Amino acid sequence: GYLPRLSLQYSYTQLDETPSATLAIPSTTIRMPAPIGPVTIPGSRYTYDVGTRDNWGLKTTLTQPLFTGFALLSQNKLAELGLDAAKIGLEQANMDLILQVKSSYFGILQAEKGVEIATQSQKQLEAHLDVARNFFDVGMVPKNHVLQAEVQLAQAVQRLIIAQHQLRYSQAALNTLLRRDLEATVRVEDILKLKPFGMTLDACIEQSLKTRPEVLAAGRRIEMGHQNVRIAKSGYYPTVALTYNYKQEGDDWDVAGGLGHEPNSWDVTVAAQWNIFEWGATRDEVQSSRADLSKARLALTQVQDAVRLEVKQNFLQLRAAEQNISVAEKAQEQAVENYRMSEERYREQVATSTEVMDAETLLTSARNNYYGALYQYNLAWASLERAMGLGVD
Repeated sequence: GYLPRLSLQYSYTQLDETPSATLAIPSTTIRMPAPIGPVTIPGSRYTYDVGTRDNWGLKTTLTQPLFTGFALLSQNKLAELGLDAAKIGLEQANMDLILQVKSSYFGILQAEKGVEIATQSQKQLEAHLDVARNFFDVGMVPKNHVLQAEVQLAQAVQRLIIAQHQLRYSQAALNTLLRRDLEATVRVEDILKLKPFGMTLDACIEQSLKTRPEVLAAGRRIEMGHQNVRIAKSGYYPTVALTYNYKQEGDDWDVAGGLGHEPNSWDVTVAAQWNIFEWGATRDEVQSSRADLSKARLALTQVQDAVRLEVKQNFLQLRAAEQNISVAEKAQEQAVENYRMSEERYREQVATSTEVMDAETLLTSARNNYYGALYQYNLAWASLERAMGLGVD
């Protein structure tokens, strides 16, 4: 980063022999007056130690980059973008989890309605079986009316068992998402309803391109690509750094000085380094970074296209589910009336048992279709919010 780097080095070096120096004193002739004459003083050699075999050193270095060809600025910006991208990835994971929880929640509500409908169906068929038995006991209907009603009731009981198990599975699925015990009690509020969705398709697409994590992440990758190009281009520039060294030397581990050792010393250096030629390595790095940047731009376009398509798909599914609710609601009302009329006609013996059971089957199916459409609508709403990058709050 922008801050200086501090390093510490502690070393020990042992030489093969003690460093020494030799002082040579040449012979000297002194001319004395007669009768003494010339006097010659012979030369000599004196050897003395200038250091020690054992050398200990402690060096503290402080380095401050002054200019790095803009690489340092780009590296810091790259780190910030990387952190931002990680946060976006976390937000994306949260959105996916929220959609899963909503889907599971709606699934529980649909399963509860399935149990409720299956229970109603069983009660209706039990009531019809009682009527059929009463009619059979007085000889008004044949035995097969009773048998048909019993078979239909048995099938209703089976459907109820399946619906109950589906409810237990849906509850376990939600517990799994919430990291709870599989058998933990689940109580949910019925929020399946038809609420108007006021945004247009164009508005949904525009919103998704602003807030969808995948789009934002692709945008960050383009910004990171720009910074990588700048880092590669920094190889064209010289680097300048200031270095401060503080050294302690000695002939023992405490580096307190000694023969040939300064107890402490320091130096300050400002150095510039410029790689004039590296056989095109910098150029290749720049071209590679630019190619990666082009790929990132293409990836953003592809992500945007995919998001537009996903938003449109979920928007159309929402509108289709909305229309299905109206159709299913009307069909349910008609099925209720049809079952009521069939029951009354059977009690008056102007309709067959088969007609009653067919009407009950239609009613059960209409009820399931209505709540299924309601479930699909709310799920499509949640999916559309996820496609737009919303729904976290």
